[in-house]
Amino acid sequence: MNAAKNAVLRGVWSQDPARGAAFAERHGAELAYRSLAEALDDRDVDAVFISTPNALHAEHAIAAARAGKHIIVEKPMAVSADEARAIVRAARENGRHLGVGYHMRHHSVLREAARIVTAGEIGDVVYTTAAFVLHSFVPSTIPNSPWKSDARMMGGGGALMGMGVHVMDTLRFLVGREVTRVAALSDGQSSERPLDRLSQICLEFEGGAQAHMMCSGRFPFSRNDAVIYGSRGRVIAYDSVDMNAGHGHLEVTTPNEHGGISARTVRAAVPDHFVAEVEAFGAAIAGGSPFHADGIDGLRAVEITSAAIASLWEGRRVAVERSEP
Repeated sequence: MNAAKNAVLRGVWSQDPARGAAFAERHGAELAYRSLAEALDDRDVDAVFISTPNALHAEHAIAAARAGKHIIVEKPMAVSADEARAIVRAARENGRHLGVGYHMRHHSVLREAARIVTAGEIGDVVYTTAAFVLHSFVPSTIPNSPWKSDARMMGGGGALMGMGVHVMDTLRFLVGREVTRVAALSDGQSSERPLDRLSQICLEFEGGAQAHMMCSGRFPFSRNDAVIYGSRGRVIAYDSVDMNAGHGHLEVTTPNEHGGISARTVRAAVPDHFVAEVEAFGAAIAGGSPFHADGIDGLRAVEITSAAIASLWEGRRVAVERSEP
């Protein structure tokens, strides 16, 4: 927020006032609010970024919408489809912009990969795969709060809710179609250990395309790439499905006119995609381009995640139930 050209960090609220005050001082916020109501009553606040525990997103997002604030809510937008629909309705009814913190939507390399796929350069998408692993030596900048070990607060998934939702949204963004069915496997989902630390999910899309994704925090040195295979070519987004900003590149492989192979590397400028996310939301509020991912994207991700969690517990392929708010 401080690095964004069109945003100012007005204030911060935490359920722990001491932590909120320390955060405000560390990041130059003008205020540390004593309550959520005080924050939402501040007329100098145009938008709020909700990064409270997953199970509280709906309560806080709906309150913000009713207070007349635009909203970015961290992923997952909610822990159930019912809650996600309620957030979308609240934003619509109060005329507020609603975005979800899928920062990979704003990664220039992944955006260029999606553009190449949409343009038909590699033909029809047949299969895609992606991985997102934060290895066991977690950087100190990504705190592992106690609530992240609470199945209820997380929404029924560990790595799946922490990282997997990002990959699901990214695959849906790259393929450009809706997910119809999922089949999942993990090292969790038992009464002894309800939260996964490694999950794999196979997805089916409208039109027949298939995908495989993996998310974890159990091992280091993962290749956090996305690969899209089409009927006439392939796109690899190297080192781009990650928290780290400022790196990644594309390799595009297609047949050439001589019956051989044409491969090219695309090295687009890679700005910090977290800053790009905040700037894009500010631009949307100001009447610019629509924000990605919006509330419907957030709802779709919740629907996919709910089906994946059901698949993990039931050991079967599960249809994704899509709905409108």
